[in-house]
Formats: sequence, structure tokens, C-alpha cells
Amino acid sequence: MIADPIRRAQRWRAFYDEEGGLKDMLEEISKTYLLRMAAVEPWEVGKLSKLAMAHKIAGQIDGFVQAILLDGGIAEQAERHAEKIEALPERKRRWIEKFAPGVI
Repeated sequence: MIADPIRRAQRWRAFYDEEGGLKDMLEEISKTYLLRMAAVEPWEVGKLSKLAMAHKIAGQIDGFVQAILLDGGIAEQAERHAEKIEALPERKRRWIEKFAPGVI
């Protein structure tokens, strides 16, 4: 697993958001499964359940990618916050450590 969630999220975002990228592919796959489900007769339960499962899996893959992107965003915010704290004068940092433990 990659140690830097920010770099990982940036790489995934580039692939996910590009024209014809992963986001578009997963939406198209999901839409195709829904259209195929609409064409299946109601008594063909086996086909319906397989198509429904495939549609669900496409959504779960999208959810996994969204989690990677969110993790990178959170790590980026934490890094910016740490840089702001580090830029504070020493006196202010000591005050924060004393009266707001856990912030730094």
C-alpha cells in the first residue's frame, strides 16, 4: 500500500475525472446493466439477480475510489493545518499545547 495518501488520491483523481476516465466508465457500465435488467422478463430471476449484482459491484468500485479520494483530501487538510500551526510563533504554540491539548 502506498504510504502517501495525498499522492495516491491525486493519481486516482486524474484517472477518475478525466474525459472518458474511470468515472465515466463506471457510470456507463452501471447504466448498461440497468438497461439490460429492464429488458429481462420478470420470471427470469437468475438473469435479474446477476445483472443486479453486477450493477451493485460497479457502484461499490466507485465507492472505493471515492474513499481513496476522500482519504487524500483529509490528509491534505491535515498537512495544511500542521503547516499553519508550525508557522505560528513559539509562544502561541506553547499556549495551544497547554490549553488545547491534542490540537497540535
